[in-house]
Amino acid sequence: MIIDPIDLKIIRLLELHGSIPLHEIISKFQITKEEVLLRVKNFEDTGFIENYGIKLFLPGIMGGKWYWGCIAAETTARFKPERSIPCLEEVVENLTFPRGVCPNISLLFYTKQLKETYRIINKTPGIKYAEIYKIDEYNIAVPKIMIKEGWQLIARLYDQLRQLNYEKINSMVNNPMSENDIKLSRMIWSRRNRKGIISIFPNFNWSALKNYAHLHLALTTKLRIKELRRLVNRVGFSGNITSRFKKRFIQVEFDIWGFSDMQKILSSLKEVGGLTIEGYSLAYKNTIRNAWIKKYIKESI
Repeated sequence: MIIDPIDLKIIRLLELHGSIPLHEIISKFQITKEEVLLRVKNFEDTGFIENYGIKLFLPGIMGGKWYWGCIAAETTARFKPERSIPCLEEVVENLTFPRGVCPNISLLFYTKQLKETYRIINKTPGIKYAEIYKIDEYNIAVPKIMIKEGWQLIARLYDQLRQLNYEKINSMVNNPMSENDIKLSRMIWSRRNRKGIISIFPNFNWSALKNYAHLHLALTTKLRIKELRRLVNRVGFSGNITSRFKKRFIQVEFDIWGFSDMQKILSSLKEVGGLTIEGYSLAYKNTIRNAWIKKYIKESI
């Protein structure tokens, strides 16, 4: 599949929010609502969007103190994400070379105890190395009251995930027609409904894209981060410095359009004294892990 910058903007919104604020895309790129939906349908038809999954906002449902976290890890074939941590939300897979300089997997999750989750993940078979980060923290005194009917609607939505497409999702979120869809729309999180407690997100297969890749470079250098950031910006591509894996390998991410972009980035950085490119990773798959949610819904009905 070939994409363009408008496609990428839509993809990033889907990746971040699960839905698209149509007015934002329409006003920025001067395209119609129908064209936006057609682009997403093209993602689905070509297999870039494989299907959809559900996320639950556990802090809002259960109340109390929660952490939303990320684990960046180096794993082996023995690692089974679904057996790693209880409230696993999403798995991000990367293709790395060589092994060990970039995380080949990242896990997004909810937990009440970050230290305990870190202990659990380090005892999980197939984990060679793991780092844990806090993305956000919640302390909700009054959780959302959910009645049986609400959980039944969520259960029905869960059972329909394999048949779901974005046209239907957009209709549920922005223009619900049936009584059940209206009730579901009140529970689905969006920019307009920040009290929602469920979200619908796509599962991405990045290898379906032929002219674009999301690249992470693993760098070692004695340069200060501010100086490195200036050098990266001088390369002429938007590079974002994200973290330092294993306290050594600085992770710098780039959006690249074709192999020539990658050549320009690598050749420019190789000219910088005191900087070494140790390896790289490419985005491979984003998968919503919602198998545990089915059991949670069943227990809540």
